[in-house]
Amino acid sequence: MGNALLVSQVLFFLWTYEVHVEIQLFSRGWVRQTILPVRPASSSCFDPSRIASSSYNTSLARAPAFVDVHAGMNMPLGRDCYDFAATLPRHPLPGMVLPEHTIFHTYWRNDLLPLSERQVALLHSILATQDRDTASVILWTNAPQPSALTDLPILRPLLDLYGDRLSVRSVDKHALARGTPMEGHKLLDMADKQAWVDGDLVRILVLNYVGGIWVDFDTILTGRDLRVLGEHEWVTQWDCYDKVYQPLNGAMMHFYRQSPYLCEMLHQMATSPPPTRNSVDWGARLYHKVWRSLVAEGIKPFKILPYCFTDGVSCRLDNRLPDPFGEREAEKRWGKGRWDDVESKVKNVWGVHLHNRWDKQFPKGGWVDEMILKPVNERVERYRAGVGV
Repeated sequence: MGNALLVSQVLFFLWTYEVHVEIQLFSRGWVRQTILPVRPASSSCFDPSRIASSSYNTSLARAPAFVDVHAGMNMPLGRDCYDFAATLPRHPLPGMVLPEHTIFHTYWRNDLLPLSERQVALLHSILATQDRDTASVILWTNAPQPSALTDLPILRPLLDLYGDRLSVRSVDKHALARGTPMEGHKLLDMADKQAWVDGDLVRILVLNYVGGIWVDFDTILTGRDLRVLGEHEWVTQWDCYDKVYQPLNGAMMHFYRQSPYLCEMLHQMATSPPPTRNSVDWGARLYHKVWRSLVAEGIKPFKILPYCFTDGVSCRLDNRLPDPFGEREAEKRWGKGRWDDVESKVKNVWGVHLHNRWDKQFPKGGWVDEMILKPVNERVERYRAGVGV
């Protein structure tokens, strides 16, 4: 009798109240030393004379924007984030000042894993869906020679199909760092087994050298036109919870060539204590530090895209995108309303961040397969047939 009463009380409590529990432990000393201090910004990155002598396109950076990508709140409830994404135009508006050409960049550590269909899917999701006249991809690798990837049977068909819109380059971090605060730095050769620290460094060096949109390989694009986000320089929100010490993410990010924002990031890398291996010290925490340094100096910071634009999986159970690798049997139990709701969310956003999980494959007939991969493959076939994007 006592157990039954206890169970009924627990059920009544859970029926009556929402329970939100998240426990994270942070060393107070670490927070005081690493997070709370606002490091001084560089004295030169935003100096007008430096900017004038650089390749930074101030005409793009200072042009009036038609689109506001920042909602001003984290939007963790219901469809708020997805509905906000839907307010942005589907394609560039007349009068938008946008880059004439956008280069998408991604990076593959050739010594860790072989390229697989997951990586091929990302490349197709960019090249077959984004404007063919203005979009191209550079696949960067740590292999000494690009032929380590270009000779692979899995990549060769893409190189043949997309021609000069897809190229492979070897990363020379010392060459990319010339003329930046990281030039000749002893940490340029630092790497870890997760490709986090070196991958985060390559992001910044590559965007500073060339400019464009960075896309981590553990991502899949939905096919929505990314040009409408090209008026701003941005990183993304980590998730809908606004993590106090890690609110930002760089799995997708956009900056113009030799942006002073990238200069600030490289300055912080060069002057801060070395990053911990297998950490986000040169990623999420770096962007947060730089953002705080900028506003402390009275400098307008870069934009932050809402989480769902590129990472809708990272939110509450009741409103996030489903697990991309979830069991197909569970999805079969969805009603039409649930399927339509997920599909409309996918159509409103630009990408889905998969957070590594390299050993996972998308289930056949699952929501990613039906809502993203199959439409992308249809675009690939249209591309082969010469039908424009």
